[in-house]
Amino acid sequence: MRFLEGRGHHVLARRFRVRHGEIDVVTRSGDHLYFVEVKTRRPGSDAFGGGVGSLTALKQRRMGRVADIFVGRSRLHDLVPHLSLLTVETRGGRARVRFLPDAFDA
Repeated sequence: MRFLEGRGHHVLARRFRVRHGEIDVVTRSGDHLYFVEVKTRRPGSDAFGGGVGSLTALKQRRMGRVADIFVGRSRLHDLVPHLSLLTVETRGGRARVRFLPDAFDA
């Protein structure tokens, strides 16, 4: 999570789980709240849509529900929520990180 912290994000939760699902990381940056799905991919996995393609409609709906629960429990209703994706692509011992702050709508 150094990638996000280096960009001004403060990690509020890791692996936030409820019976409806899980969100890998929840961060805050200013007045914004980010619910982040983290996907790691190796070369050749793009045949299945890469990190973005792995976010099925079902996963998106579940993330939206879990995000709503987090906001309610944390009483962070005044922050702007974002459903985000962080992809890590490994090649030859190097990692390429991409952050999509608004990967989809719930």
